[in-house]
Amino acid sequence: MFQRRAGRRLAGISAAAAAVVLVLSGCSSTPPSGAQGGSSPSGADEKIFMAPKFTGLAYFEVARKGGEDAAKDLGVDFQYIGSDQPDATAQIATLTNAIPQNPSALVVSAIDGNAVAPALKQARSSGIKVVTYDADAALDARDLFVNQLSYDLAARTMLDAALLDSPQGGLVAFISASPSAPNHTAHVKIMKQLIDSDPKYQVFHYLDTVQYAGDDAQKSQEIALNLMQANPDLKVIISSSAVSAPAAEQAIVNAGRSGQVFGTGFALPSSVKDFIKNGDATAFALWDPAELGYIATVAAHQLVTGQITAEEGQVVDAGPAGKYKVGKDGEVDYNKPLIFTKDNIDDYDF
Repeated sequence: MFQRRAGRRLAGISAAAAAVVLVLSGCSSTPPSGAQGGSSPSGADEKIFMAPKFTGLAYFEVARKGGEDAAKDLGVDFQYIGSDQPDATAQIATLTNAIPQNPSALVVSAIDGNAVAPALKQARSSGIKVVTYDADAALDARDLFVNQLSYDLAARTMLDAALLDSPQGGLVAFISASPSAPNHTAHVKIMKQLIDSDPKYQVFHYLDTVQYAGDDAQKSQEIALNLMQANPDLKVIISSSAVSAPAAEQAIVNAGRSGQVFGTGFALPSSVKDFIKNGDATAFALWDPAELGYIATVAAHQLVTGQITAEEGQVVDAGPAGKYKVGKDGEVDYNKPLIFTKDNIDDYDF
């Protein structure tokens, strides 16, 4: 169901070791709790719209599949909406145009959490439930946020991958999507704090200035090349963009710097498999985007049917995808990081 041959979940990471211990987990065909009913609307009367930051990006297509699978299990209508333009104005138009169609819920990855907030507030005032996933919006603009990893865990996971690439440490540079991407901003801030304060990561030091590539592969490659030229002692380029991380590694390969500089961060395993198997890189990280999309869609359904109200301590029961507690400020942390190495990269097919 969740786009993998043998779904392994992170159990522990040893920075000095080349192996990552992953726990095998499988998928059940049992539908999530509440799939057979609930308060009105339900079934064919319930419509859930999923709006990624922008369409066409492989990462969001995998999350879309998870949403579709959840909707099928729940027996509700699911529509994937959005623009192929990676800018906030286009996403605002998508959301504004969706409201008159009276969906029961919107499942949104916010390209700019504050910019899209007015449209999401309008949706909520119209009785539409709003769940954010992957990238959050302003707190008062949504009901729940299904976060792939807590920001601290995301930062630690990327630094652990960097240690597998470069155990001796060295100079680190960061490429982010945009200054307005709340998850990317938090990831970089916490990685810097960890390098400054955690003995595990103090083998690294970093360039304070963050580069922004807008989830664009060509721009990411250009930035990575410029970083290497301007910083001859650069050792690792880290990005939490699933576009920028593999693009940075491609720039390293193109520049003939394999084994001297390493790109890492979050990336689809299919986009980095060749780098890892060729020995150009040792480790990249992510989570299961399909499972994330599944959980977010189930959470939206359970809000619509009144099974949950987004109160702290409540539980989103996503059936085969697990159970997740609602935390402070309506945040639901998925928290199942994956690190891809030569030992396990063939186990994933997304």
